[in-house]
Amino acid sequence: MTTARELLRVTTMEPDAPLEVIRGFQTLSEYECGRAQIAIEWVARSAKPIVEIGGRVISECDIGKLADDLDRCITLSGELVQAFIIQDKVPDYCCYGFFRHPWVINALLCAWGVRPLDADPDDSLWLQGLVFGYSPDAIQQFISSAQRARESKSPPSPCSAPYRHRKVEMYGPAVLSALSRSNSSDRCRKSD
Repeated sequence: MTTARELLRVTTMEPDAPLEVIRGFQTLSEYECGRAQIAIEWVARSAKPIVEIGGRVISECDIGKLADDLDRCITLSGELVQAFIIQDKVPDYCCYGFFRHPWVINALLCAWGVRPLDADPDDSLWLQGLVFGYSPDAIQQFISSAQRARESKSPPSPCSAPYRHRKVEMYGPAVLSALSRSNSSDRCRKSD
């Protein structure tokens, strides 16, 4: 397992020096890969349920390559987390980072107004868990038990259903549009 310290080579840089891309990565700089490894460790090993590590101008970013790089960071870490790329409230801008539990990304989508609260029957469960101060793992265990107890399953809301590329979920019409422009193959698929 590669640790953040092994991945991030400490260098002294001039303030305006360009950041180097590490071999095998397509868009993330050495600095960004180091930040990604630290964020993955925070999400996997502490009570931090989600970490946003950066952002990009959508029209200037190859979303498919960014997804590949985020997936590679997860693979190098050996941790059980997922990445997200989500359209920001700022036009033509997306943010990206890592999370562990599905309810966390749903909470972020509700907080940012991407989807309405109560669009999913589990929304009240994670909201109650947060209000009462439960840990992210305890909230996920409660949601999982409630889902097993439910007799019928409803499909996710079309506006919040992510596109998945390996361990990276992508949200928002501008992000998905940029992905289709940057990637004409069928590497990404609509989630189940």
